[in-house]
Amino acid sequence: MIIDCHAHFEPRMLAADQVIAKMDAAGVDRIVFIPAMNDPLPHTPELLLKAVRVLLRAGARPVVEAVHRHTIRDPGFVEVSGEKVAIYPQPDNASVAALVAENPERFASWIFLNPAHDPDVLDTLERWRHEPGMIGVKLHPHWHDWELERAWPLLARCEELGLPVLIHFGFGPRGDFREMCERFPRLTVISAHAGFPFFQALWKHADRYPNLHVDLSSPYLSERLVRATVARMGAHRCLYGSDAPYGFHEDDGSYDYREILGWVGRLNVSSTELDGILGARFAELTAR
Repeated sequence: MIIDCHAHFEPRMLAADQVIAKMDAAGVDRIVFIPAMNDPLPHTPELLLKAVRVLLRAGARPVVEAVHRHTIRDPGFVEVSGEKVAIYPQPDNASVAALVAENPERFASWIFLNPAHDPDVLDTLERWRHEPGMIGVKLHPHWHDWELERAWPLLARCEELGLPVLIHFGFGPRGDFREMCERFPRLTVISAHAGFPFFQALWKHADRYPNLHVDLSSPYLSERLVRATVARMGAHRCLYGSDAPYGFHEDDGSYDYREILGWVGRLNVSSTELDGILGARFAELTAR
């Protein structure tokens, strides 16, 4: 079974029926959606993405952080390719829950929470975790711009409940994955986009933090970077994700599932390890 553990529900770019058609064509069995946290993003130039990858792998995070801070200088917006795009302080879990209820065999969902905006975030978690198909919590301190300590009570509750957390780490105190993994050693932590914005600075801690995993999603990555991630983290810590509908497009402009699936399929791993990356390991991590 192929499970895409990181995709965005964005019907303004890719409607649900189109998603199912693309899943069938690519052989993807199930998608775990993330509720939209922003207006649709414009295309990010590949040259810029390549520069970010090079700088981060070279350890030049301060440079990339300075660029990032420039893109979110207006609270509530991010600037991408010269366009200002609204960031939603509270993503809409309801629309994805409704979609999952209609298509429980094909879709599941992350509960997207923002502890910096929601003073009742623990109650919000309780509201949504009982809905069918809501398998864990999504956090985005990078764009929602909050320090990780804001989430300690929420993460403690997730650990208690056995809910995995998919998190897009930020810079500085928005991304102290080491303290997070140490404080909550029984919490399944999935760092989005192969550990962005850390990459190998995160990978080298794989042995120290057995609860730390990564997904292999996004145009932030390249096939070379995916190979390096799996080599350093180990196949059992790596999970397939697409970041759809962003990043890789077919001739008609719609999302192309073949790109990252191709990267994963060409990995030099055993068939058992490949099955694990493509979905079996994620199924284990989310079984309750």
